[in-house]
Amino acid sequence: MRKISGFIAVSILLLASVCCNGQDTMRYPINAMKGIRVGVDLSKLALPLLSRHERMGFEITVDKHVKGNFFATAEAGWLQTDLSRETYHYMSSGFYGKIGIDYNLLKSRRPGSNDILYGGLRYGMSVFSHKGEDITVPGYYWENATAQDIPQTVMSSGWIEFLLGIKAEVIKNFYIGMTFRGKFRIAKPKDNYSTPYFIPGYGSGSAGFALGLNYYLSYNIRF
Repeated sequence: MRKISGFIAVSILLLASVCCNGQDTMRYPINAMKGIRVGVDLSKLALPLLSRHERMGFEITVDKHVKGNFFATAEAGWLQTDLSRETYHYMSSGFYGKIGIDYNLLKSRRPGSNDILYGGLRYGMSVFSHKGEDITVPGYYWENATAQDIPQTVMSSGWIEFLLGIKAEVIKNFYIGMTFRGKFRIAKPKDNYSTPYFIPGYGSGSAGFALGLNYYLSYNIRF
């Protein structure tokens, strides 16, 4: 609970800092951000601590100013899940990728600022595998009965994301940011044995809609 509260507090402070930076009576155009901005998702790196080492992964993100208020963006990552319980051992691993566009919503800006408050759209797709071992049926059904293992199966899934995010320059060329995401699954993974516990990049394998919160540290590579 304390970890979740800490995340929410950081989110509020970050949002407030960008909004305050935007409270200017003058209006300045977006600077043509040179090069690309490359970042890493800090929330993915923190997964082992947040999930008691049951999940681990990474995600990188790249965005580039296209024209006006528009930014083209791409994200890619990997996620592994390893759950050990008294009645089963479940494992999954896979990659995912997302492409999309962001639109800056800030109207008032500081001169020379590249801070943005944006809405975005993504299409995401994941390819992953999962399997189950040592699956035991509880004794009130059959005494000491053990079911067969779930064989390793490769699956894929696709979804659409709508998001709201911020990116704020804290040191020259270094940015911190976060996104709130709503995800709608459009391609359900197919497995004749079991529904996947977790879809990399999306969320619960049994949910048609998922929410996400991400924290980023990015660097603007100029060229």
